[in-house]
Amino acid sequence: MLEHAEISVWQDIFTSIIEDADSNILLLDEDFNIINLNSGFYWIFIETYGIELKKGTSIIESMQRVNVELTQEWKSRCMVALSGTAIKVEDVFEIDGRNYYWEIHFKSSTRPDGSQIISVFSRDITVRKAYQKKIIENEANLRSILNTIEDSIWLVNTDFELIDFNKEFFKKYKQAYGVRLLRGASILELIPEELPEVREMWRSRYESGLKGRPGKYYDTYQIEKDTRTFEIKTYPIVENGTVTGLTMYSRDITNQTRTEDLLKRQNEELIKINSELDRFVYSASHDLRAPLMSVKGLLNMIKLDPEKKNADQYLALIEKSVNKLDHFISDIIHYSRNARMDVMQKEIDFNELLQESIDTLKYMEGADKVQSIRNITVTAPFCSDYSRLLMVFNNIISNAVLYRDTRKDDSYLKIDIQVDAAKATLRFSDNGIGIPEEYVDKIFKMFFRANADSKGSGLGLYIVKGVLEKLEGTVNVQSKVGQGTTFVIEVPNLCA
Repeated sequence: MLEHAEISVWQDIFTSIIEDADSNILLLDEDFNIINLNSGFYWIFIETYGIELKKGTSIIESMQRVNVELTQEWKSRCMVALSGTAIKVEDVFEIDGRNYYWEIHFKSSTRPDGSQIISVFSRDITVRKAYQKKIIENEANLRSILNTIEDSIWLVNTDFELIDFNKEFFKKYKQAYGVRLLRGASILELIPEELPEVREMWRSRYESGLKGRPGKYYDTYQIEKDTRTFEIKTYPIVENGTVTGLTMYSRDITNQTRTEDLLKRQNEELIKINSELDRFVYSASHDLRAPLMSVKGLLNMIKLDPEKKNADQYLALIEKSVNKLDHFISDIIHYSRNARMDVMQKEIDFNELLQESIDTLKYMEGADKVQSIRNITVTAPFCSDYSRLLMVFNNIISNAVLYRDTRKDDSYLKIDIQVDAAKATLRFSDNGIGIPEEYVDKIFKMFFRANADSKGSGLGLYIVKGVLEKLEGTVNVQSKVGQGTTFVIEVPNLCA
């Protein structure tokens, strides 16, 4: 048994402990009478309720005089504690117009004599609540920012579990895989099982990042029937020198890539055009000057012929040179027109088109020597660029006239046209002199001539090729020397 003096000493020690405690402490007996309290609890009740708590008085009766509702709450809490269930609550108190937040713990314990004690611990958590509110606000602001970013952002931990993600990533992932993302789920297991290669690719990327190595990747995915290209960057999350996760950013660079591809194609086209322009200027100046020099020489011959006996012959030669010059200039105009004009779509009447081409060329030398055999079958309306198709017809038909076999009395050009809803197939077959095999794959080049005696400008078939490229069509040629040449042209139907 403790002596009275010893009891007094232990009570002093206990009182000192609870006075020095950070928490506000209150001890109640099972009848809610105050056994002990520290100054913190005393002053809280003074400042909040104007209640002066004293040892031996009932806290319930003291509270009853100022706040009946709060009294019932405290009595209920104490009863729960006496039943053996510890509880923790948060109360808000207003002092001088400012809210203070308190965390209060109620717990009971049993004395040696079997009676119970209720211990009440409270502490001011106003600052903590303010920080929590700030954190929540910052988190809300951060999430708002993340969700307004057009890039996809997601975070994973070392177990590949999704820590967080923004709305853009959620949307894109669902579009790509048909899967709804869940925080805490394994990002690898969310990749469909039928895509094991994709899963292993991403596993490798995540593992590399978790080793502390940032990554940069380029992927192509099918999003709503459109092929999209993404630039993906991975950044390790490092805490106290240890990698604890990864942050991923995915940016849709489809438009940028398409623009770069377009610029690349345009640059390649520009290089090609510059090269062709150099050759064009050189060859065109030579071919334009040649008939002019011929005319100039013939005029001098006429001047030197005092009796003008050969004037008619000279004039005929001048006319021939002028016609050649005119033909060459016409080809240059057609070349320029095809290069700079947009495709002008209209419904095509092939009977009308063919007749216009034949009528245009009927005064060409030798045109009357070549019989045209026509067969046109149309099963659907056909749309394309009339003027460009006329260029094709004029060049192919004029070649059949220029390169007819003069040894034959039955020169002909068979023109077969088959039109359906998808395309027009044009077949031009002649029985002319033909093209040597070694030149067949070169005839569509600018200013190509098989030999010095070639009668054309060297631009005709080059123009045909260029026109068909504009119309997204194709041309193929088959030829044998002495037997003739066949051109097969396909042009897509633009009516659809």
